[in-house]
Amino acid sequence: MPVATPQTVSALVPFLSPALKEKPYFTSSSPDSNIVSEEHAVQITDLRSLPVSELDAFTTDTSGFQWVKHASALHGDELFDEDKIRNEYYPEVDAFLKSLLGAKRTFIFDHTTRRAPPRGEKVEFGRDPQARGPVPRAHVDQTPKAGAERVFVHMGEEAERLSKGRVQIVNVWRPIRGPIRDYPLAVADYRSLHPDTDLQATDLRYPHRTGETYSIRFGAHQRWYYISDQQPDDVLLLKCYESEVDAVDGVPRALLTPHTAFYNKESEGMEFEPRQSIEVRALVFYTE
Repeated sequence: MPVATPQTVSALVPFLSPALKEKPYFTSSSPDSNIVSEEHAVQITDLRSLPVSELDAFTTDTSGFQWVKHASALHGDELFDEDKIRNEYYPEVDAFLKSLLGAKRTFIFDHTTRRAPPRGEKVEFGRDPQARGPVPRAHVDQTPKAGAERVFVHMGEEAERLSKGRVQIVNVWRPIRGPIRDYPLAVADYRSLHPDTDLQATDLRYPHRTGETYSIRFGAHQRWYYISDQQPDDVLLLKCYESEVDAVDGVPRALLTPHTAFYNKESEGMEFEPRQSIEVRALVFYTE
């Protein structure tokens, strides 16, 4: 019986340039940034092309990301309705994470809806932060420092107690309409990273405080994946923070997930609507 060959696409992905010698920063509400990027051609493997038996190896604790089939009760423009997102989608995501991950409690602290530009227009990182388009830059949403601080930013008097148990931050990422063809989301397998050289703490300057993310330096050892023709029920979970850093049965635990939007040049000539997506970030607790 012939063995299926994993399918890949080649894309130019912006990474942090090693030429930058100071700590990188960018600003949440303006293009102000000192980040210097350099593009590298990356082979990105289509998860759909892998045997189903191999997909079991990609979980939030092993690779840092997980592909899960989950249909939302909300569809299309309903996922741009702020009231419906907070009053209907948030509880749906809460129940989903508890069921899938065995969490005792979640706290959703933000969400972002994104729209790609019209066909033929390219996205550039930092050009207009208020546009909320796809982010074409390899990054991680939180550093360990920022992830731990999130508990105290959001959980008030319960923060000290909750921070003593296992805490994660998980990004629940789904298309609003599908298939996504122009700007898919690519994720890197944590097991392929060299954290000491690949990750660079980066300040994220808000109006009233400074958070911290990771910028990613390119490495040929990194393994990147995406879902071709991703549909609204093709949910990607991305681990952004993990408080339990010890290995599990001698295998390192995935602590985070580098990710980036990428322009899929193979979409040229295809029929599609520009990407629309929603991501919800949640603190995930394993104690009450």
